[in-house]
Amino acid sequence: MSGAQDPTLPRRRIGEVWYVLFLSAPRVVAEGVRAHLEARRIPVHLETPFSLPEAYMGTYTGDVSLWVPEALYHEATLILERDHQGEAS
Repeated sequence: MSGAQDPTLPRRRIGEVWYVLFLSAPRVVAEGVRAHLEARRIPVHLETPFSLPEAYMGTYTGDVSLWVPEALYHEATLILERDHQGEAS
């Protein structure tokens, strides 16, 4: 199911692209997921509850939100599910 088909997922427009909320997690977990997805060419927008400096400097370690393009939501989910099961990507 794509993000567009799931009305429970928060959506927002970033530039010209629709993104959906992929997860909210502690910064250290979110950064790992972000790196994993970006290595597989899934763009990720990380957002802290604060202003931009904390987001880019990494000084905030609490929960952050990861947003992925709506069109790639299903692919991002499959990547994490497959890798969680221990299969090679």
